[in-house]
Amino acid sequence: MTRTYFNLTVLLVLLLVALPMWAAPNGVQGQMAAVKGNVSLVRGQASPVLLHKHDTVEAGDEILTDHKSSAIIQMPDGSTVRIYPDSHVVLRTETGSWKEFLHVFLGTVRVQIEKLSGRPNPKSMTTPTAIIAVRGTIFSVSVDQTGDTQVGVGEGLVSVASLLQPQNEVLLKPGQSCWMRHGQQRPTQPQMMTQPMAGLSGMNMQGGWGDMGMGTGRSSGMGSKGGMGQTGPHK
Repeated sequence: MTRTYFNLTVLLVLLLVALPMWAAPNGVQGQMAAVKGNVSLVRGQASPVLLHKHDTVEAGDEILTDHKSSAIIQMPDGSTVRIYPDSHVVLRTETGSWKEFLHVFLGTVRVQIEKLSGRPNPKSMTTPTAIIAVRGTIFSVSVDQTGDTQVGVGEGLVSVASLLQPQNEVLLKPGQSCWMRHGQQRPTQPQMMTQPMAGLSGMNMQGGWGDMGMGTGRSSGMGSKGGMGQTGPHK
């Protein structure tokens, strides 16, 4: 009787440990703090569904906006991702020392990373051409249809590196931006922005939509071939 009870107890403990993994294999990564227009969610092989305010999103979820829609995701640590029109992003799972939380396939996002108890909050995100590492800051990322990526910083410091050659990186300070272009081995040198990128001027993460929903992702930040106010040659 005692042996049977012991075996049942062990089995129950194992089930309780495994249950969270079975119940939420991807884990809830964030909540939709705001949704404007038709914002679509693609989860696995399921058909796209429309997202609404307060819906939860998980690692692996793809989020798409059309030319009249936009959204804000709030992450568990308080960080926020503002998704502009004509954008396509996917949430990632933060595992071990690899803190990638977002991949931007196309379009423009504005990210605000919150510090952890006053300390830096190391995170990273990727695009088809770049790895972007942050330590608690505000920055914008725009990706055009070729994968060319521009990063601009509003507050804090951001490291931008080549996805193919991660050792080739540049450090951006507030007011600076750079490009990471398809086929190149390193980002362009940081340059001061003559005009703020999307999301880096007059934006309030806690209230108002600011310039959200105004035009397409390209017109709200990318400009002609993603100009975004940076001086210097495109190629």
